[in-house]
Amino acid sequence: MERKEIPDIQHIRYIDLFCGLGAFHTAFSGPRFKCVLACDIDEGARKIYEANYGLKPEGDIRKIDVTKVPDFEILCAGFPCQPFSIAGNGEGFKDTVKGNLFYDILTLIDAKNPPMCILENVKNLQTHDEGRTYKKIVAELEKRGYKVTSRIINSADHGSPQARHRIFIVASRNGFTIPEPSALPVPVASIIDPQNKDVWDSSKYNLVAKKGTTAARSGKPRILFDVVSKVSKKGGRQGERVYDIGSVGVTVCASSGGPGAKTGLYKVGDVVRRLSVKETLGMFGFPTDYKFPGISAEDSLFYLGNSIVVNVPRSFVPAIEEYFQRV
Repeated sequence: MERKEIPDIQHIRYIDLFCGLGAFHTAFSGPRFKCVLACDIDEGARKIYEANYGLKPEGDIRKIDVTKVPDFEILCAGFPCQPFSIAGNGEGFKDTVKGNLFYDILTLIDAKNPPMCILENVKNLQTHDEGRTYKKIVAELEKRGYKVTSRIINSADHGSPQARHRIFIVASRNGFTIPEPSALPVPVASIIDPQNKDVWDSSKYNLVAKKGTTAARSGKPRILFDVVSKVSKKGGRQGERVYDIGSVGVTVCASSGGPGAKTGLYKVGDVVRRLSVKETLGMFGFPTDYKFPGISAEDSLFYLGNSIVVNVPRSFVPAIEEYFQRV
């Protein structure tokens, strides 16, 4: 369906920083919203973003000329999580490569003074450095006149088949209430493609689970057609456990290993396997026709593992539209 264009004065314009696959762009796909700038330092992410949205992102946020940034109403930023995550280096603001990028966000805020900012990161941001990192972020935003609210949100509470806990911080001039959970959890079965079977690297792993819940590894490549006797989260690392498609799935990770690297292993009929790229798109709320031009399946899963789940910012849309009707 062709997108209906409306006058710019009626648009809620936003910028999509650290845009990745464009979860904010997909979430804000309605006619009221217009993305006026995106950026990501990763060349592959920029190519993917342009192929899907027709907008070519800028590169390194630190090299953006703020005097050339168009006016906008919302700053969206899922800024790099590695400095604050348990799985990452945990250095926070001491990480001179990624930890200080929050201050580049502040540079844009100072230059453009937007009415609203929506920031996303791992839930560990709230407790990192005994809470000092989070308090610093809030203090910097409040110093600029914003009212700040935040919540750790599980995407499964917004209709996603994936359990993914992330903190969302909303800074606004007039106060904003983060919406309560808006949908019941749905099972992984809802996004399963029953025709898909060949989604694991059988040259590295023997994926037969023998009387347990962990997929066995050996030197012999073997395609799995055995049925595990019990599906459970117990035993092994996430990439070695076998999960039930009848419930909400585990968090998709960009860098986890094992036979179920990145997506986890699921019992689908008589097969235990990883999720395909198409299925993983469904775990994040992206459309199944989302394009990864020239990107391998493994790299596509990597980009997905770093993404925001679309369902969460999409649930903000009615409240955002109401907010801008009031201001």
